[in-house]
Amino acid sequence: MSNPKYVFDTNIFINLKNRYPSDIFTSLWEQIETLFSNGIIISSDEVIDEIKHGNDELEKWANARKDSFYPSNEPVQIIVKEILGRFSGLITNAKKPNSADPFLIALARQMTCTVVTEENRNGSDLSPKIPNICDYYNIRCIKFVDFLRENKITS
Repeated sequence: MSNPKYVFDTNIFINLKNRYPSDIFTSLWEQIETLFSNGIIISSDEVIDEIKHGNDELEKWANARKDSFYPSNEPVQIIVKEILGRFSGLITNAKKPNSADPFLIALARQMTCTVVTEENRNGSDLSPKIPNICDYYNIRCIKFVDFLRENKITS
């Protein structure tokens, strides 16, 4: 198993399911699966909690790969507390009350990984987005298409 390089946001998994169905984009899913199996891609347990709201095949897929979804250990919790102390709007002004965002940012910071999200930067301190917080902590943050290019993944 390699050292993790990427932490996926919930929206990456949901977009994969909706935009790149596994029955059509078989090769893409196989390549993602290999990176998961090799420990290159990880995510947070809290992301699985968000995926469960869909109550669909994506939830089954994620649960079958539970080892790739890291629990929030004490170092991650300490970083989450720091993030929320500085950027409380990440949760309080979020669309979803139990947002995984601070946990995946904290995981990426702890493991020195790149965050992969489809969120865009905004100029709001009241409701910051993942890329804004990644910028603050010098955590690399990229879009899914950039992840695909870096890993030479084609459908």
